[in-house]
Amino acid sequence: MKIRYNITILAFLFSLSACIDNKTDVKPYERSERLSTDLQLDHFNIWTKNSTQAKKRLTEIGFTSVPDSLSAIHEGQGTSGRYFRFLNSYLELIFVYDQNELIENNKKNQDLDFTKRANFEKNGASPFSLALKVKDYNIDNIPFEKISYHQDWMDKNMNIYSAKNSKKELKEPSIFVVYPEMEYEKFETLSDLKNIPEEHAIWREFYKHPNGSQKITEIIITSRNLNLNTETIQAVNGIENLTVKDGEEHLMELHFDNDIQGKSFDLRPELPLIIYL
Repeated sequence: MKIRYNITILAFLFSLSACIDNKTDVKPYERSERLSTDLQLDHFNIWTKNSTQAKKRLTEIGFTSVPDSLSAIHEGQGTSGRYFRFLNSYLELIFVYDQNELIENNKKNQDLDFTKRANFEKNGASPFSLALKVKDYNIDNIPFEKISYHQDWMDKNMNIYSAKNSKKELKEPSIFVVYPEMEYEKFETLSDLKNIPEEHAIWREFYKHPNGSQKITEIIITSRNLNLNTETIQAVNGIENLTVKDGEEHLMELHFDNDIQGKSFDLRPELPLIIYL
């Protein structure tokens, strides 16, 4: 979503040296050539039961997080997030902030999957969400059945469009489309961060990671017992450098900068995530 440099923005344990000692050899990077003409990845989420521990796990391997004080509560939804910003996307660790509010929101929006995804440890749902954006914001170009969703913290008269089958097809990532004002503002290089206004200059620091990561260049998501023929999975698997596949466990493999450093960090079992630098 576009940067809003204030406290209302929406925007994991061993030491760093211990994690580096556990790095594994990385296979040569292979770039995906597939491209969906209308859909692109905006950002992505991982549901977590312990956001503090999950955040710590990532910071210990050299990622900079947005301070909790600048990570807003999703009022009316019962969730909040912890954020890691990169030049071309961001990772949100999403968690239940208010169980009662989560339940009330589910009563009002019964076709949405928040309670199902929040209960991923018990029901086997995929803990991953993919926020997409659509070319020229023509919602008619969203190639799957959708449900409009609005909360007061969203722009007036604007909606997120969630995939209708995300509540039914729990083995696949939850999928939704954001509107233009919510789209994440990308930067080509770190030097381009100078374009962030001086009054919000502190935000420039959240893109600078001690481990050297800058851009996400590939995301591979594995899900158990996945139906690869749904409209949503077929649409997602048409997006450049994004793959969702069937496998033995829920897992996200996150590649940075074409794996230029040749390092990897397996964060399981605390997080279903492998990082490649």
